[in-house]
Amino acid sequence: MFTNLGRALAAAGAGPEHVARITIYVVGYDRDRHLAVIEDARVALFGDHRPADVVVGVAGLSPGYLIEVDAFAVVDG
Repeated sequence: MFTNLGRALAAAGAGPEHVARITIYVVGYDRDRHLAVIEDARVALFGDHRPADVVVGVAGLSPGYLIEVDAFAVVDG
């Protein structure tokens, strides 16, 4: 998911440092089980940059995905 986000940012002429906020939707979210994995993936893309974020547990995503991210990036110029 974060790899795809990095690709989408690059295609739009942005980078991870331009992301101001992310919302992560996880089917059947269990903080103890999922948060460390999400955090490792987040750090792999963002490094020390820490956009505001929230993780939301959901009953399901379409079409059968288990995780989805919504990102808001700001690019000047």
